[in-house]
Amino acid sequence: MIKLKPVFLGVLLCFWGSTGFVLGQNVPVIENLQTDPVQYCYDPVAVAPAISIQNIQVDEENEGMKVSIIDYIKGEDLLVYDVVSGFSYNWNENSGVLEIRGIGSDESYEDAVSKVYYQNISNSRTPGIRFFSINLVDADYLPATQHFYRFVPNESITWTNARIIAESESMEYYGLQGYLATIRSKEEQDFIYTKTEGTGWIGGSDAAQEGTWKWVVGPDAGVVFWSGNAGGGPVNGEYSHWGSGEPNNSGDEDYAHILYSVGVRGYWNDLRNPGSGIAGYIPQGFLIEYGGMPGDPDVDLSAVSYVDVRDSDKPELDESVSMLFCGDKTQEFNIEFTNVHPNISLRALNSLVTIQNANTYNPIITVPEYGSYTFFLKSNDVANCEYIDTLEIEFHNQPEAAFSLDEDECYGYNLQLAFDGITEEEAEFTWYYNAEVFTSGTEIDSVTIPLGFDNINRTVALKVNEQGCTAVSLPKTVNVKPSISVTSDNMSGCSPITTSFAATSNNTVESYLWDFDDGTNSDEAEPEHLFTNSVDELLAFDVSLTVLDQNGCENTAVYDSLVKVYPVPTADFDFEPQEILITAPEVEFENLSHAATDFYWDFGDSTSTTEKDPNHRFTSLGFYSIWLQVANDFTCTDTIVKQIRVTFDKLNPPNAFSPNATLTENREFRLYADGVVNEGYSMLIFNRWGELIFQSNTQQQGWDGKMQNGKFAPAGVYTWVLNYYDFSGDLHKQKGNVTLLF
Repeated sequence: MIKLKPVFLGVLLCFWGSTGFVLGQNVPVIENLQTDPVQYCYDPVAVAPAISIQNIQVDEENEGMKVSIIDYIKGEDLLVYDVVSGFSYNWNENSGVLEIRGIGSDESYEDAVSKVYYQNISNSRTPGIRFFSINLVDADYLPATQHFYRFVPNESITWTNARIIAESESMEYYGLQGYLATIRSKEEQDFIYTKTEGTGWIGGSDAAQEGTWKWVVGPDAGVVFWSGNAGGGPVNGEYSHWGSGEPNNSGDEDYAHILYSVGVRGYWNDLRNPGSGIAGYIPQGFLIEYGGMPGDPDVDLSAVSYVDVRDSDKPELDESVSMLFCGDKTQEFNIEFTNVHPNISLRALNSLVTIQNANTYNPIITVPEYGSYTFFLKSNDVANCEYIDTLEIEFHNQPEAAFSLDEDECYGYNLQLAFDGITEEEAEFTWYYNAEVFTSGTEIDSVTIPLGFDNINRTVALKVNEQGCTAVSLPKTVNVKPSISVTSDNMSGCSPITTSFAATSNNTVESYLWDFDDGTNSDEAEPEHLFTNSVDELLAFDVSLTVLDQNGCENTAVYDSLVKVYPVPTADFDFEPQEILITAPEVEFENLSHAATDFYWDFGDSTSTTEKDPNHRFTSLGFYSIWLQVANDFTCTDTIVKQIRVTFDKLNPPNAFSPNATLTENREFRLYADGVVNEGYSMLIFNRWGELIFQSNTQQQGWDGKMQNGKFAPAGVYTWVLNYYDFSGDLHKQKGNVTLLF
């Protein structure tokens, strides 16, 4: 329910009864106190920041207010909002309407509406003024006509009943008399079209005189707007929006309505008073218009606001614009944009910062001390849109990567270096050994580098990063005293590998300590070590040797990745079916190998493949050794062999034969097949009385139709019983019938 706030004087107004409005003296007012258009450039702007809502109390969750974009452009215009607690929001992208519903006072709705913002989401926006109406959700307001509009759902209602209801007191809107909508301009049509919720009646009719269409309700009653049927035309320049081939007066159609179906939505059509039963033409309700009637009160139930959409492109700073300056505290700031060339002005938030040429693209900035400073960069484009970017610009000391090293001196195992320069702020030091990072971190201004004993040219260098300002030294050569030399064999291969080591030195060595990087060590002078790899990737072992000479001097040589042990794959497979019959000799092999990339299958029948999971068809009975060899990317291999058997299934005998057949093979009933052996073979023929009339113990002898007495048996059906063994020794028993023909 929407009601007026309580009052104490008795001037009464009549409100829309269907929503439960109450009577009161204080007149509800929705007013926008800011009449000038709000400028929109890029960021969302409030549609009505100065909205004033008075004497309205919403007491039902489904009631509230709405903000409508009158000249809404779908795909461009969008309303967004800051949520006010207690309200629900619904944005309709088809009509350009934002509804705000929920129980609340005029103050809370005023707060909610003031936090509704316009945004244009198109990359090629349409500039110009956007019109907005702010009113209650129960009607829509069009500033061009200063009228309210409402769609009332009522399926299959007649035109005459719709007219009666629209003009009844129960449908008045805050004292405004209602009537079926009359549409006299494209602007009004476009507005109503977006608000229509179904096929609905409007106030046009030619019932008085066929072919003379006029508005018959409201303040426009009697205005003729169309003459004739589909081939007719407008009268006195009046507006109309008939659909194709309309009006056609098909079946005495004298009343106008707006269509809602896809493809014809928004077009006018003529119908009989009861409407139509055809889908898409069935009346779903009617459109009521309020305003312009004699005796209507003056009400301020809708506010209008405007947003001036400018054709603006927000200036984008080029990524190459540096926000870091190193060295002097006075620097020239070079400003560039990627898309536009606006007028600019640079301002510092710190009062101790000075800027020369602040309105140019090359201002000169002077800061009191090193650090980070905040600036506002204001820019105005050709559309007079103002943008302000916040810039964080840093000014820091330019360090020097200085350290001492005598390149003529010979160093031992440990090399100590120290930074000799000066820093103003916290800095990060990165020390390089042989062109690779040795260590890095803040305040690591000294380092000890173990040089090792490899026969290589050694260099060291330093990089200093002071808050983004960097300096890098040139590489300096390090000369190392000769000490020990290690030799080894078999330094790479598939796991496991055995490697032998030996060491020589220019001094007499008292003790050795080898570390093989796998948790084991040795004190032998020439050890032999077994390296293994149980993972699926290459393992590289760093081998180190520590020696102690006769003078008690200890040195350590570290050989990075000296021994490389490749992983070994595991070969395995399974197959389906487990029992393979010659009648279905297709076998699916499932590769269960681990850590393998290459595969080679030998099926034992002179065929092979390199597929991972092959299918294979065996053409002959027998036992086959399936051989699978797998390899990985390191050419390490593994092999597995499994045996399978392709076995006999059963015989498929003929069901008839004739001793006098044309073909010799059809003159005898013989049961035989590859894989059947003669040993244990027995074929018996019985007549219908169960008497044995023929017997064979070899598959080479079949029944020629004769009985044991040598005479031909009578034509008819005989039973045969067969027992035999296949090549693998399995016993088979079969039974069937055969017809003897002459």
